[in-house]
Amino acid sequence: MKKNIFAAVLSIAYLSAGSIFSAGVDSAGPGTQDYSFVLDSGNSISVNRITNTPKLSGKYPDGSEIKNGYNSASWTQIEAKWDYNGTTLGLSTGSPYSPHTILYTDGILTNAGAKVSSNETAILASKGLGNGMKVFGGIRLNHFKVRTDRPFAGLPANTTYSVAGGYSYELDSGTTTGFAIGAAYEMPQIMLRASIQYNSEIAHKQAKETETIAGTAITANPDDLVAPSSMIIKLRSAITPRMLAYANWRSSKYSALKVTGNNAGGAGVEGSIYSPTSGTDYVIGLAYKVNDQINVALATAKGQSTDDGSLANALAPFQGSSANIIGGSFKVNDSVEINASYSLVSFGDANANVITGSGPFENNKGTRLTIGTKINF
Repeated sequence: MKKNIFAAVLSIAYLSAGSIFSAGVDSAGPGTQDYSFVLDSGNSISVNRITNTPKLSGKYPDGSEIKNGYNSASWTQIEAKWDYNGTTLGLSTGSPYSPHTILYTDGILTNAGAKVSSNETAILASKGLGNGMKVFGGIRLNHFKVRTDRPFAGLPANTTYSVAGGYSYELDSGTTTGFAIGAAYEMPQIMLRASIQYNSEIAHKQAKETETIAGTAITANPDDLVAPSSMIIKLRSAITPRMLAYANWRSSKYSALKVTGNNAGGAGVEGSIYSPTSGTDYVIGLAYKVNDQINVALATAKGQSTDDGSLANALAPFQGSSANIIGGSFKVNDSVEINASYSLVSFGDANANVITGSGPFENNKGTRLTIGTKINF
């Protein structure tokens, strides 16, 4: 029985942790860069496919429509671990910053948009210290790319709002190394685990940026590009022989990641590309053992960046998000498990800078679907 409840936590609690966007552009809310899977004993590999579908529409100050510009985005998260002479070794690779593409088609924002992609690979280990204590950590290799287009910057000449006739910014951070370190306390009798993990910030000193103004490319190097640090605190415990409660809280220090373009404010005028604030995410849920093969879970999640009183960016026109999540796992045999989760996400209403003034984005929603498998060997 305990083994089946334990499997529910490993498979469902991870899948049931994510919103679409949360603090900053964290891809899995409180589950972003969570490497505590390496605390579990045994050899296994997990492969999960995640698909985000945000739908955010708004209005210009004159009441005209700004249709949803977001495309669905998918990525794969892989985690593997092995026991070796009392130490568990782990490997994880995935996208810590939500992959997405946005392209508006209305008014002055026509053809304005952005594309984000990222990867982080972590090489990990955990070790028991006795009396229920464990430590874990490892090396993280972090890389991301961003492109933003502002055709409206080419007005009044760029009357067709062509991307080539406006301003574009491209960033390639290169791959740089940071670390994760954590500790946990366990009471196996009641499936209790409390853990804390710290992810260091990563300074990308070899990052490259290119600005393009009306087709003319200008290469420069960004100043102090910093991938944010974060802290994760997790707690789980059985509350009945068939039910287990879990919670996960994450603080992201996105205030360190300030990106500017030397010409983003006009030719020769420095301007802001990305100026986020720090934030927190959490998820609270229950996992329930239906029978020896099936486990289900329900959870609620919330992500919130600090409100500094400014207008939201048109490329992220919301203030925080919340999600209700249902998940499940099916044990095919002693070696193979199939799992899935579905999140219905609500985006916080916000007034965004839509160039001609403040535009309201209200009553917006999205979905997140995760399907995966876990193989024990």
